Amino acid sequence: MDKFEELIEHLNKLSDENRELRIKELEDECVCPICPTFNQCAKDATENIFCINGKSICIETEKGCICPTCPFALEYRLGVLHNFYCRQGGELEQR
Repeated sequence: MDKFEELIEHLNKLSDENRELRIKELEDECVCPICPTFNQCAKDATENIFCINGKSICIETEKGCICPTCPFALEYRLGVLHNFYCRQGGELEQR
């Protein structure tokens, strides 16, 4: 089990409230809002951290991907084989 899988396992064991709080903490490292693909709809829907949360309901066009440069992705070794989480699904979906 890699570091990302351990994180997901930990998140899944938390209560819904604690899971939401932990994800909010992780969002502090998220670069999704500064990505060229991120749009106003995603901002208004407070979508981000797509590598965990999965596909966006708002983003329809890929304009560039900065997933591999995200501090969160680097820490959990994401973005090596997968990216465009907002369009192609979260890390677990892409594996």
